[in-house]
Amino acid sequence: MKHAKKLLCLALALVMSLSLVACSSSSDGKADNSNAGAGIDHDREVVYGSASLITNFNVKYVTSQNDLQALDQVYDALVRKINGKFCGQLADSWEISEDGLTYTFHINPNAKFSDGTDITAEDVEFSYEFVRDQCDGWSWLYKTLDDVEAVDEKTAVFHFSAADASRLATMTSIQYGSVRSKAAMEKYGDDYGKTAESVVSSGPYVITEWKENEYVKFEARDDYYGKKPDLTHIKYVPISDVNAAVVALQTGELDLYFNPLSGVALDTVKAADNIAISEGLTCRNESIYMNCESDIFSDVRMRRAVAYAINKEEALEVCGSGQGQVVIYPCDLGEQVTGNPDFVPSHTYEYNVEKARALVEECGNMGRTVTIKSYNTEPYQTLSVWLQGTLSAIGLDAKVDTMERSAFSDQLLNGEVEICPFSWSDVSFDFGAAVGIYMDSNCIGNSGNYGRYNNPKADELIALGNGASDVEARKGYYRELMEIYMEDVPSVAMYAVINAIAHSNQLVMEDANRYEMARVHWAE
Repeated sequence: MKHAKKLLCLALALVMSLSLVACSSSSDGKADNSNAGAGIDHDREVVYGSASLITNFNVKYVTSQNDLQALDQVYDALVRKINGKFCGQLADSWEISEDGLTYTFHINPNAKFSDGTDITAEDVEFSYEFVRDQCDGWSWLYKTLDDVEAVDEKTAVFHFSAADASRLATMTSIQYGSVRSKAAMEKYGDDYGKTAESVVSSGPYVITEWKENEYVKFEARDDYYGKKPDLTHIKYVPISDVNAAVVALQTGELDLYFNPLSGVALDTVKAADNIAISEGLTCRNESIYMNCESDIFSDVRMRRAVAYAINKEEALEVCGSGQGQVVIYPCDLGEQVTGNPDFVPSHTYEYNVEKARALVEECGNMGRTVTIKSYNTEPYQTLSVWLQGTLSAIGLDAKVDTMERSAFSDQLLNGEVEICPFSWSDVSFDFGAAVGIYMDSNCIGNSGNYGRYNNPKADELIALGNGASDVEARKGYYRELMEIYMEDVPSVAMYAVINAIAHSNQLVMEDANRYEMARVHWAE
């Protein structure tokens, strides 16, 4: 089922000093800009869109990837991961102690906020301790962070109580790794991020205008310490209707749509002369989550029944229009994911309706009502209807209840969802950071462990895998972890999504999986 692959995984050295390197970028996509033509107006406003508009630039209140598509324009992190390599952003260089407990970052001496003040180690200290202490959804990521010490204005030292090889990967996320102005956040308090005036930028753009529910306008900063973006003026708009987005792309009203397209929508934009498509395989795994605390799915036999009932290839074609890669377990993407054990577990679930029905009957659940809950947007509307048919085929009376995003998120995190199609996305391509949270009991009620799975052995293996410095040792722990995953089935990972991002052929995307408009360029 699997073929041999070379072991080319990135290892984090225990003692290292990394200088800021020119992390060259090249487009992962397949965009064809051959018809871009001459005479592009480089000073024009570039309009990009997504399913919803951000309501708050305070990371504490970030609720979706759509929010990140705005945050990524105004905040920088200490480090980012580009083309599989860790690259300094605000940090010129960094060192990690031999025991993996101390991280020292040296901040770019020219880095300033948009208000003209220097970005200092105190801002770094404030930003990370803010996530640890005040961001309930993400505080678990820094549960082992003792403190951040501002040694001098441009040197920040992180002290941890436990080593974690996936830590640097975690810090690359703007959501929980960005650096924000301590002075501004203390000045505005809980009002920080609610208005354009309150947001102080550490990134390449600054907010110039924000009209609630309509748009946010950004302008490239002249005083930015890094390379100035190609696109000087950008505007972020909400377009929840995919069909409307396709029309806007065709007419040129929209230059880029961050929501991945599939099916008829993708076919339509591919046929347009003025639109290019950039693609990239992601660590976003579309999965079926079952609440391990619920009455029906607390029985592992029922979770296995669902696993046997899932035709992953069909799910990919029907719900994802073939835009993805079928996986056995989460982030089963070979050498692309650091620490991936890349193996076939001893227990797998080939599509078998008869086995699934037998397990449902054995549990005495034939004809039992099960409610599938999900977002009322794609791909989850289609996935929910498809899952309804799948569960009906094994003898369950499946109902579908789709709802607005925030209502669904509240019910999911509160344990009020029996079963749902959903995904967890990770940009780090590190197995510990991307997959551990599927099974970490610390994440129950937070993002990631949507199945509310609790197993002390799994927690132990996650800690051991994240704490090991040797990549082969990490793979060993994660291999054992995935054996447990396949045995206990807290979720069924179906396929990893290939992002297909449609944009004007006047633009070139460096990476279809990233949201920084600073990494989008003019085609000429």
